[in-house]
Amino acid sequence: MDQRVLDLRSVFGITARVTVSSTDAPDGAVEMEVVAEPGARTLIHYHPDQEETYQVLEGTLEVLRSGQWEAVPASGSLSVPPGAIHGFRNPGEDPVRFLNTHRPGAAIEAHLKTVDRLARAGKIRGTKDMRSLIYLSMSSVRHRPDVVIKPPGWVVQAMALLGRLLGYRLDA
Repeated sequence: MDQRVLDLRSVFGITARVTVSSTDAPDGAVEMEVVAEPGARTLIHYHPDQEETYQVLEGTLEVLRSGQWEAVPASGSLSVPPGAIHGFRNPGEDPVRFLNTHRPGAAIEAHLKTVDRLARAGKIRGTKDMRSLIYLSMSSVRHRPDVVIKPPGWVVQAMALLGRLLGYRLDA
């Protein structure tokens, strides 16, 4: 599989191909072409210092912004400013393909690459089992790509600490 393709289907129901790495972009942005399978969804979160943009290429993506789910159809786009609580989902029956840009993007790119590597190693199998949640929390605390609202940040911090106490390692 292409090194730039992140297989996050078991976690969020998506695959993401990095089209522009944060190390290559003059402004530090990362751009990914994402395919969200039916039922795909992210956790509700915000980025303190990043703008996030969704440019839908095929299908209709729903983005939570200002407390409301907004449908973004093909050829539409939507930006979320730093500090705005958001998430996305695909409640439809067909995959949705979109470009997702984080500006700056180094933290989210590193986090998603870590999650991809751990998922491929079988250490993360979704968001329902404790072991997977511990690894997700440890990566989130290490890379700080966002601030998760559900579950609350203190839960993420506690689970990352538990993982370290149990000897879990992100680089293994």
